[in-house]
Order: sequence, then C-alpha cells, then structure tokens
Amino acid sequence: MFGSGNKSSSRPAAGKSGAGGLSFFGTDAVVTGDVASSGQLHIDGRVDGDVKCETLIQGEGGTIAGHIVCDTAHLAGLVDGTVKARVVTLEPSARVTGDLSYETLSIAAGATIEGRLTRKEAAGGIAAVAAPAPVETAKPEAKSGKDTKVIKAEEPGLLAMGAPATSAPN
Repeated sequence: MFGSGNKSSSRPAAGKSGAGGLSFFGTDAVVTGDVASSGQLHIDGRVDGDVKCETLIQGEGGTIAGHIVCDTAHLAGLVDGTVKARVVTLEPSARVTGDLSYETLSIAAGATIEGRLTRKEAAGGIAAVAAPAPVETAKPEAKSGKDTKVIKAEEPGLLAMGAPATSAPN
C-alpha cells in the first residue's frame, strides 16, 4: 500500500500512453509552453509554444502558436510559426502563417500558406529540385511569309523529383 517501499509499477512511463507513445491533447486542452514527445502527438486543442515530436497530427480545431520540428507533420488546423519536417501534409482546412522547410510536401486544395517554402535535400543526396526541360514553341514569323518558327529554350534538361538529370536531344 502506501510507503511500502516497492518502487515498481505497472503504469506506463511518463510521457507514454499505449503502444507507440501516442499523446493526445483534446479540443478543450490549452497548453502554454513548449511540448516535446519522442513519439506521436495528436493536437486538437491549443498550444502556445514550440512543438517537437516524431509525428505530429493536428486536427481541424487545433491551433499551434509556435515553431514545429518533427519528422512527419499532418496539419489540418491553424499554425502560426515555422514548420520543419521531413514530410508535411496540409489538409484543406490547414492555415499556416510561417515558413515551411520540408523534404516532401503535400498540399490539399483549400489549404493556405503565408510564408516561404524551402525544400530540403533528401538524406541520400539526391537532387531536390527539377529544372524545366527544353521546350519547342511555335511562333509566327513577322516579316517572311512563313507560318511558324521553332525556338528552343536555353535551359538544361529535366530533373524528375529525385531522379538524375537527363539531356534532351538537340
């Protein structure tokens, strides 16, 4: 019973609940201060502070006024601060005011972002941004009687997301 000296307990360790370490802040929760978790964090309430975790899931009613750092961020509510994550998913109800730094970004129609987007290079060192492929366009020639003139763009070959550069035939 009380004060028995037996220190072992069947309760989970602090900060953990159930398998995988899920922490849940309901719609009526208001947290003032930074939040850190080594597992998954689900926020439907309000956090006035920075959030750091492995996986963040924000519900439509969730509000975060602070910076977010995590591996995966699934956002559906309001965020006022920077977001740094490897994978970012913005649902149609998401409203982000701040810069996003990501490796993979998915934005649903209706989501809004007021800030800069910065794509980080993948850990494997694969090129992150695509350059447009050379384009041939038809344009009427003004002075001669010919119908079209082919103009080639000066830009290098296409880089598919994560694929090596290729050159277009000349």
